[in-house]
Amino acid sequence: MKHDFKKAEILKTAAKVFRTKGYHATRIQDIADALGMHKGSLYYYIETKEDLLKGLVEDILEQSVELLSNIHNTQHRPHEKVRLCIESHLHLFHNNLDAFGVFINEDLELINKTSDKDVFGLMKEYEHGWMELFTEGIKTGEFDKNKNYKIIVKGIFGMLNWSYRWYHVKSGYTMKEVSEVFSDLILNGIGEPVNANVIM
Repeated sequence: MKHDFKKAEILKTAAKVFRTKGYHATRIQDIADALGMHKGSLYYYIETKEDLLKGLVEDILEQSVELLSNIHNTQHRPHEKVRLCIESHLHLFHNNLDAFGVFINEDLELINKTSDKDVFGLMKEYEHGWMELFTEGIKTGEFDKNKNYKIIVKGIFGMLNWSYRWYHVKSGYTMKEVSEVFSDLILNGIGEPVNANVIM
């Protein structure tokens, strides 16, 4: 338990240093200094700098997939699930800004090559989970079946992930407000259209 706690602290500190200095410019000594540890003591918990990089990205992706799956398995209507997934995505990443910064800025090809897990597989699993939500919404008649949801999902990721670049607590908006605006924008764009021939 103590070992796991220390490893989590090391990952959190490494994320902050990677985000500030960049992965390639960061030395193990930089991370040890930030932790107030001897470099040799740090090697008790890790073998290489790559271990830290892949650990950060794997953790973020695994949490994303788990949260999405949990929401998908609820009894909420599809449009409610989409709102919850948008809110979940934003909160997860903005509560882990340093780790998210590593995910956004570093070479995922490199991470995937050094990882024990399939990083791109986890990303595809997350994307597939979103696609399942929209498929469910089409079946219930809540979403327009004529939309291209593969492009929509990628657009959603771009919208949510880019908030990393501009959102901060001093921006004047709460995370809840941002989530609601994004949800309205997305759901209003994919809702089942009203028949234009119907006389109101």
